[in-house]
Amino acid sequence: MTKEFPTFVCQSCAKLVRHPSEVGTDARGQRDGSYCRRCYGNGRFIEPRLTLEEMTKRVADDLRTRGMSTYTAGAELAETIAGLERWRDRDSARKTSRDIPTQKTPQLVISRKSDRR
Repeated sequence: MTKEFPTFVCQSCAKLVRHPSEVGTDARGQRDGSYCRRCYGNGRFIEPRLTLEEMTKRVADDLRTRGMSTYTAGAELAETIAGLERWRDRDSARKTSRDIPTQKTPQLVISRKSDRR
């Protein structure tokens, strides 16, 4: 009986990790289970000084080359990455689009002619 690999989302770049060879390693060389190998290896981040903004741009550019729209790759991705383990407690990740006040959109009310009587 073959044990199935549990897929997970990298907690640095949001990549879906589907195979054991894609998993980052801890200081002892064991699979970490939280990060992909492009982000984490030997118990530390591959690029420790990378900022949230740089990671978001890097991932967005990668998604655009795969055919995702500019809007989707940028707007939704920034909030997703900011919520990942690596970025969650950093000053640069604290303010997300949820924290920015937005103008309320008026509700559109549709009624049928029969309701107007």
